[in-house]
Amino acid sequence: MSSLSSIFSRIVAFLSSFGLAAVVLVLLLILTFLGTLEQAEYGLVASQARYFESVFVDRIDVGACWRALAFDHYWDIGNVVLPVNILPGGYTLMAILFVNMFIGGLLRIRKSPRTIGVVISHFAILFMIASGAVTYHFAKDGILNLAEGQTNDEFQSFHERVVEIEKVKPEGEKRTAWVIDQRMFADLTNGADHGKARTFTNAELPFDLTITNWKQHAEPKRDKSGERTDAVDGYYIQGLSKIDPMNSQLMADEALSQACIAIVKNKKTGAEQKGILWEFAAAPWTATVDGQKYVINLARRSYRLPFAIRLDHTEQEKHPGTERARRFTSKVTKLHGAREEKRVVTMNEPVRGEGYAIFQSSFDDGTGGGSKRSGFQVVENPSDHWPLISCIIVSIGLLIHFMMMLSRAMKWNPWISVTSTLLFVSSGLIIAYWKL
Repeated sequence: MSSLSSIFSRIVAFLSSFGLAAVVLVLLLILTFLGTLEQAEYGLVASQARYFESVFVDRIDVGACWRALAFDHYWDIGNVVLPVNILPGGYTLMAILFVNMFIGGLLRIRKSPRTIGVVISHFAILFMIASGAVTYHFAKDGILNLAEGQTNDEFQSFHERVVEIEKVKPEGEKRTAWVIDQRMFADLTNGADHGKARTFTNAELPFDLTITNWKQHAEPKRDKSGERTDAVDGYYIQGLSKIDPMNSQLMADEALSQACIAIVKNKKTGAEQKGILWEFAAAPWTATVDGQKYVINLARRSYRLPFAIRLDHTEQEKHPGTERARRFTSKVTKLHGAREEKRVVTMNEPVRGEGYAIFQSSFDDGTGGGSKRSGFQVVENPSDHWPLISCIIVSIGLLIHFMMMLSRAMKWNPWISVTSTLLFVSSGLIIAYWKL
């Protein structure tokens, strides 16, 4: 038992040590440095995924970093890549830092009036790290496009795609859709001839649906030779590069167009129908089974808002003498049943409510005869205000610690000093908030 206790104590001591914290912070600095340099060639999306959202960094492009520092003007080293898998990514380092601060900064720290401010600050930093994890795993974001006068209460996800199966019903009847999440078919990257296919069944449907040959970025192409085994009705799925030709950077996930092959198999007769599902198709694929039509579509997942948004007016302000946009402004109405609430959405000034934040994302002035339109980025983030709360708590903790040390040096009553300072600062914040 003593040996086990000794091993456990050593592990706890290591996880809570200043040395581990220093190493983690140095590695985070290195990741930030490399990620910032590679962003010049790979873009924000790729750099963020490689260095800050990963468990381990898969490789380091030394050549890109070298060129970002402009060292190629003196010595061009070409494309040098280090295929390393031992450098921990940002996700791993933040998890280690959380454990280090929790054990060392909260559990093992000496508890006394002198350290109360330090404990509060450590707790706030842990709270901030936790908010990042909650945002990464649980936040939802998407796009809501509206023309002037249009109302909608749904937004489409940027990242999540689904296969929707809907039975065609007469006008007025309640619509029902069966949904297959992207996680269920995103690994089917090979054709059916390679066996990478998956069949989905539902007791309410008269057919089974098989999905195969999924591609993250593709478009249908005509099979001119007629010799392709993966062609459907004379078309096949052509994979596309995810590098944007305009800036040679990795395209964001929301700009990709996914595609796959769907096979409908009648449960009674075994008859099969094949079709190509493409995210940017003008119309969904329609299959007829036992005389009934079914619409099958590959689309972005839709989420319903707890309120509706109506776009009343949108306008664009340009920099003087240029065509470059300076400011987008949209006057909207939030509809809660019969209750209406007038709001204004501008760049960097979102509308918030019921756990959602709505940002001005894009603008279309209707050139070419169309209506003016606004694109809104909708974000549902359970930890939206947690970073702000963390910063306030950190400030309070540091202020308490500073006043404790100052009172000790000046031989003041520490509790009177701390209380008076907190009341003074709180009063100033309340007055400033009231004036704003």
